[in-house]
Amino acid sequence: MYAGVSRLGIAFIAVGLVAGSPSPASAQLHAEDEVSPQLWVDYNPAWRVAPRIDVFGDVGARTELGSQGWWRFVVRPSVRYQFDRVQLSGGVGNFLTFNDVIADRWEIRPWQGGRFSWPLGAVPFEHLVRLEERFDFNLRNWNSSNSLRIRYRLRPSVDWGRESKDRYWRALGSVEVFYTLAGDPGQFQEEVRLTASIERGYRPELRVRLDAMWQKEGRPFSEGSIYDLILRFRVFNSW
Repeated sequence: MYAGVSRLGIAFIAVGLVAGSPSPASAQLHAEDEVSPQLWVDYNPAWRVAPRIDVFGDVGARTELGSQGWWRFVVRPSVRYQFDRVQLSGGVGNFLTFNDVIADRWEIRPWQGGRFSWPLGAVPFEHLVRLEERFDFNLRNWNSSNSLRIRYRLRPSVDWGRESKDRYWRALGSVEVFYTLAGDPGQFQEEVRLTASIERGYRPELRVRLDAMWQKEGRPFSEGSIYDLILRFRVFNSW
């Protein structure tokens, strides 16, 4: 009993470290800064096609809430190979954005990355490193903004209320940083993302997750920053 309470307490501390970070409401904003409330929904399927090899991806929709916002549709097929403790993966993301004010965009994003967990224990820390090539096309004139970006994410997680191997509750908190190595990133210029999540596992092939995110972006056409407040609902399904 006490071990379960202790693990639950650690879970809330991990999420609290993320959720308690500075938000747009508490930060001092400049006149050029904006706050962007957003809603993301996506479906994440995965198939085991060979020992240690999975084909996976995500299909989803994202929107900025407001009269001058945007809709974004995502299709991102990917493949991963699992070593003993390291997972290597890659894929091609497609991001089609319909804007109310500026021209619509289509971003093609090949990517490669690695993932591992260290240290292991009651609170494992997952490390993710990803290199992305971004080709952002203006659909009005087909001019493109091209860039090379690296991103790193650190994410602790804690399980509690585990009824079986695949039926559990999980708390996750993450910090992710983005850095453009070269080129013009285009419409979306993420810099820092903080996430607090609650996940529920139901069966070996099904789990759902709710993410609350705070994200800082650079503005592509003027001075200042954009501070995103994002609610994301995700469904993970595997075969």
